[in-house]
Amino acid sequence: MKRTMLLAILFICGCSAPHYIWPQKDMSVYEINRATDEKRVLIASRDSDFKRALVEEIVSAYESKPVYVKIIGIEALENEDANGYSAVLLINTCMGWTVDVEVSRFLDHHGAVESIIVVTTSAGGDVPPENENWAIDAISSASALDRVHPLANELIGKIDRLIE
Repeated sequence: MKRTMLLAILFICGCSAPHYIWPQKDMSVYEINRATDEKRVLIASRDSDFKRALVEEIVSAYESKPVYVKIIGIEALENEDANGYSAVLLINTCMGWTVDVEVSRFLDHHGAVESIIVVTTSAGGDVPPENENWAIDAISSASALDRVHPLANELIGKIDRLIE
């Protein structure tokens, strides 16, 4: 019994360990349009060539529209309230078969907010976040640059439905 319990604890801790062992750099913070705009979008992401290209394509869709878009890193999520946005897009990386620890914390706190979209990137693109208490729209994708344009279009469509 003790051995089974110890193995279970090691497995649970081991799944989130890669996020601590190989921490990822966060996306740089910036904003477009006016913070007073009625339609508001929060994008939180780790930083990589794929994620940067994805965020840039999404942001470009809203530059000439009356939509405030705030881009932050995943670490800054603890300072944000999902209820203050029409749509929230979280872009994280799967490590150890689990979503980013900070994303999980945010979703544990705000997961009932139905305006949250989570994109989880992984090598094979086959690890969506799963939790029956989260009312999120989850997508998984490989971090392949040829996936940026179709994924950006899909996400823009989802964001548009939330902000309209």
